[in-house]
Amino acid sequence: MAQPPWNVYANQLFPQGFGYPLWLPEPDPSAREVSLGDVGWLDNGSFLQLFNSRIKSEEDQLRKDVPNDFTPFNPPNLIVRGPMKSLAIPPLCSQTVKTVDASGSGQAYISPIATASAGASFSFTCEDNNGAFLMFSPAAITTEIKSRRHIINYMRLNFAHWMEYANEKYGLDLKEQDIMFVCGTTKTARWAVAALQGNCKKKMGSVTANLSSVAGLNMTVSIADNTLPQTHRKIGPSRSLAAPASVPLVKADDSERTLVQTEELNDQCLFIHYYQMKRRLWFLNAIKAAAGSHKLPPPGPDGADVVVRADEGVEGADEDEFEQASKTGGTWNPVNDLLNYILENSDASVSIASDLDIYALFKDKDFPLDIAGALKELKPTVDVDEDGVGTVAVQLDLGPRAVDDTTQENTEQLNQSAEYVVDQTIPNPSDAEQTGDDVQDAENDANEEDKDGQKRIIAGAQASVHDGSITALAYSPNGRYAASGSEDATVIIWDVRGDHMMYKLTPHQDTVSALAFSHDNEVLASGSNDQNIILWNVTSGQEIRRLEPHVAVHSLAFSPDGSKLVAGAYDGSLFVWNTETYEDPVKLSKHVAVVTFVVFSPDGRYTATGGTESECYVWDMTSLEPKSVLRGHKGMVCSAAFAPDGERIVTASDDGSSRIWKTETGEALVILHEHSGPVWTVAFSPDGKRVASGSSDSTVKVCDSYSGDRQLSLDGHDSMINVVEFSPDGRYIASAASDNTVRLWKAEDGSAVATYNEHSDNVTAVAFSPDSSTLASGSHDGTVRIRPLHMPTVG
Repeated sequence: MAQPPWNVYANQLFPQGFGYPLWLPEPDPSAREVSLGDVGWLDNGSFLQLFNSRIKSEEDQLRKDVPNDFTPFNPPNLIVRGPMKSLAIPPLCSQTVKTVDASGSGQAYISPIATASAGASFSFTCEDNNGAFLMFSPAAITTEIKSRRHIINYMRLNFAHWMEYANEKYGLDLKEQDIMFVCGTTKTARWAVAALQGNCKKKMGSVTANLSSVAGLNMTVSIADNTLPQTHRKIGPSRSLAAPASVPLVKADDSERTLVQTEELNDQCLFIHYYQMKRRLWFLNAIKAAAGSHKLPPPGPDGADVVVRADEGVEGADEDEFEQASKTGGTWNPVNDLLNYILENSDASVSIASDLDIYALFKDKDFPLDIAGALKELKPTVDVDEDGVGTVAVQLDLGPRAVDDTTQENTEQLNQSAEYVVDQTIPNPSDAEQTGDDVQDAENDANEEDKDGQKRIIAGAQASVHDGSITALAYSPNGRYAASGSEDATVIIWDVRGDHMMYKLTPHQDTVSALAFSHDNEVLASGSNDQNIILWNVTSGQEIRRLEPHVAVHSLAFSPDGSKLVAGAYDGSLFVWNTETYEDPVKLSKHVAVVTFVVFSPDGRYTATGGTESECYVWDMTSLEPKSVLRGHKGMVCSAAFAPDGERIVTASDDGSSRIWKTETGEALVILHEHSGPVWTVAFSPDGKRVASGSSDSTVKVCDSYSGDRQLSLDGHDSMINVVEFSPDGRYIASAASDNTVRLWKAEDGSAVATYNEHSDNVTAVAFSPDSSTLASGSHDGTVRIRPLHMPTVG
């Protein structure tokens, strides 16, 4: 039986990685444009909306039709990527369609989204009986919700209400796997689509199209001298030509800003990213009779017992439960195959999946024609959470699938600073005095408070485009630049004042483990597991030279006067370069295991090094001999920090203690046992009078650096403290933890100033700029956040 053209079109273009292709991108005349947070279903190549989940105010909810017990999708710290403008390159074709140039040679376009020229003509060959292509103008704009867990939790809690709303109120008779939650849109103003079907293999064809204006839209497609019927080609929009030339933008939410230079509506949705959900049909009574309560399946998404069929057992479910649902309702939908796979290969009571999961699973493979079969062969891991929700274990990409280096580079330039966080906490005026020197206040209209009495604002800080955990973070001495390194082997240089990414540097072949700026702010050094240290020109992003210690590098530091660069290696070696020549480094070999930190004293006379051993070495940087060896810890030395005058040094250890030593002699002056778990991080206050320590016990302790008396206990984190820092002006303490948050505290009294919840995974790095004006953090989620801390000067 022949497939309808919308199924051919979707099946052929879905593998390109931009989401589900809509055969009819034009909004339903009775509704508004497709938007983030829409809940709806596919019908003959169109997306039809039930309601939008991001309606916030009660007034809007009353005015617009929403389900009973409606809860808006408005989680804190929602990460939205975009809007992003696409590239202007040739038509987007399926893998079976190759365009032909004047010489007769063919080229397949497996590429980022294309923009058709005002008038476009091209020839093509179809290498199979099915094919498809898309043309549009102007450049398409993509916006995506990246907060996967927020969406999964929201669907789990509200899905039953959606089904009731669709089927009982409107009588739609939709199946569970028909309902879709839209998490991404790609839109334009004018478009043309075509589906090739039948006896097309090895046939030549041609396309003539005009997308220069709505008034002049037309497209003709012929193949083997036959004109493609209108049922297999569409062009739009079909809106009235009498519409005004300039129309206000219709949008559902401020997060979907449109970057269009023209006055026409950019409301034609070419692709959607989406999530779907399916519940297992268990026979609860039969299970209860055969097993104890400990063997019952997890509760349903609303906490109630799940409904079960009488002819099923716990294992070996009826084949009807796992029907090949990729063609539900006459519409091809690959996510249904993934929903079925999750239920077939786990004890989950609910499966939730997205088209983004499919792209992630087959990212580095040829995209399969048979997704259900490919899943059985691939055998991806299924994670089942405490609520019985099953999902596939994937690392989602930050953006569309990259195709070639040139395209990727251009896309990154277009999309700099395109990701933002919807919610971020800032101080409540009742908790912290909001003066011109205090932490920046929110916009006046952002006065909603959370349970901690803290306001939420739209964050202005940028997020990185790393594809792996942040493993290094550094500020330049003048505070103008920041740099981040990642396990994805990339380095990003940020313009802190301009609030944007300057360069993404990709020559490393393995994790970037260390970064350091030179004292004159002109050179950035990056060390990697690939056994290279690369020196970069900060302002141009150009590689200056490459140092090769022939061992993986874990730590780096420039001396305060810029005369030396010191690297700590995985084999315990230290390398010291004279920065005038960077020739013939001195190799120091006292450590026997990885050197995880290299720290200079403020005056540059000494360097402290340590790592997975219980000793810390203090080096005289003139003689390059040990000045002292700090011995006394019973576990590894995790970090160290010098007092401002360099006369004392504090160390942290996983033996649960921190110790303050005399630098020159190695004498232990103060031993602190303030924590109930390993101490991972320590810092001296700028005046040297106090030390702060962070531990696995989720607390930060602040003690007198001379007497050892505890002065403050900073409680609030829910997991281990990874980094603690004093601001250079001494006013604040920042802590980063594995509970995905950064907290800002007043150093004077330990009162909570702000909690930053933008990250979705462990926060591994935090740093103040040298002038205390910004606070940067990096996380396992691959993002970097740089936040302003001071109010701008007025007048």
